[in-house]
Amino acid sequence: MRTLVINGKNFDSLEGLYKSLEPSFMKGDCPWGQNLDSLDEIVSHNFNYTEKKENDVDLIIWKDFQKSRNEIKERRGNNTVIEIIEAIFSKNDTIDFIKK
Repeated sequence: MRTLVINGKNFDSLEGLYKSLEPSFMKGDCPWGQNLDSLDEIVSHNFNYTEKKENDVDLIIWKDFQKSRNEIKERRGNNTVIEIIEAIFSKNDTIDFIKK
């Protein structure tokens, strides 16, 4: 199992968040569309498109989460994208999501 650490100090936009995730969060061959739908699909697969369960992410730690919440203001409908990402990360019962 793997831990994904998101460091809010490393970005101040949604594009920056996507770019910070890209290098380390997926195992296996699957294109990353850098959008909320792609993120939702990747999370549903535990960030793992291989047969090896040890590649599954079982913990996401988002450091400086409040900084990200304050800086990333984009909205989709009635929700901020941060609220949507929180929901995406939280709905997978096999992944613990910790905000620091």
